[in-house]
Amino acid sequence: MWAGISYETRRGFHIPNTRSAKRQLRKSLVNRAHNQMRRSAVRYWRGQVTRKLAGGDREGAAQALPSYYAALDKAAKRGVIHPNRAARMKARMTKRLERA
Repeated sequence: MWAGISYETRRGFHIPNTRSAKRQLRKSLVNRAHNQMRRSAVRYWRGQVTRKLAGGDREGAAQALPSYYAALDKAAKRGVIHPNRAARMKARMTKRLERA
């Protein structure tokens, strides 16, 4: 019945016993995948801005900065990262851009 679910978790192999536990496992796996995508988007845009700054393309970095901010804000809004951490990361990247 639950053949489509991978029961592999970060803590090992997990097989739920009750129907509610099966539903919760499904839900947590979906949420984990969404959280990984949001975290990955933050990493991607941080890399884009950083690479452009390292290459001396200040205008390109300034164009990529709003997308980085948006990825951080979405991650903070959904609870993937703490809102204070998002604010700190935005401030640090802005400071790097201003110094470049």
